[in-house]
Amino acid sequence: MTPASPALRLVHLSDLHFGAQAPDAAQILLDAVVSLSPQLTLITGDLTQRARNSQFIAARQFFDQLPGDWLAIPGNHDMPLFRPWHRLFTPRGRYRRHIDDATTAHLDWQQLRLALIDSTNRLSWRSGRIRSAAARDAAQWLAGGSGGQLRIAAAHHPFATRERGNKGGMAGANIARNLLIDEGGADLLLWGHLHRSEVRLLPSDSGRNAIGIGVGSPTSGRHSAEGLFFHQLDVTAGHVHLVVWRRHMAESLFHPVGNHRFVLGPTGWQAVV
Repeated sequence: MTPASPALRLVHLSDLHFGAQAPDAAQILLDAVVSLSPQLTLITGDLTQRARNSQFIAARQFFDQLPGDWLAIPGNHDMPLFRPWHRLFTPRGRYRRHIDDATTAHLDWQQLRLALIDSTNRLSWRSGRIRSAAARDAAQWLAGGSGGQLRIAAAHHPFATRERGNKGGMAGANIARNLLIDEGGADLLLWGHLHRSEVRLLPSDSGRNAIGIGVGSPTSGRHSAEGLFFHQLDVTAGHVHLVVWRRHMAESLFHPVGNHRFVLGPTGWQAVV
């Protein structure tokens, strides 16, 4: 009998906003992630508040202290807001100088195949955009994986359908979602941007379900009444266990406040009640 593969642990962070963090928030978060010992930490954008060199340096120093490997993609705050000329012609210059040399758009592990998609839009600083060609390239990468790999696509902006008040959403999200799920076989779609945690099943036009996961900020005080969040994902073949971690601003520790379990079925992923 072949033994079951050990669980692969991921941590999903987003919207760290170095340069505009709550007091001690980065250290409290680092201690929490270190205690979980993930093999991979994925950061889905808004590393900084204003894309300044000092903020990127602080973010990179934080990432280099994380256990295991880490990958990051830019968010809209990682492009210049008040320097439109730079945003048009070198929107990710500082991000690439400080972060991009340590990360990649594709990851291929025994249990995991991952595609990161840059959804920033230099013509509309706040809202995102995902081009069909970028989504198709990511889908082709995911489709090339083996049968036992969990396929994940991640962007800063939400893959879910645009909602009123969701800070602009991501143009092209519906097309991208269908390409990634139906052609790429994506199991998980991850995002940040909204500063809230949300977990849902995302159906494609063909009826196959992927798991959609948006994570809140673990360090920004902009939505302090709702709390600060990050996610832990433990993955085995055909099973995903998601733990939502939260702390309130007056607390010094994160606490698990939600558990979501999913199993792979004939029409994709299903929630376990």
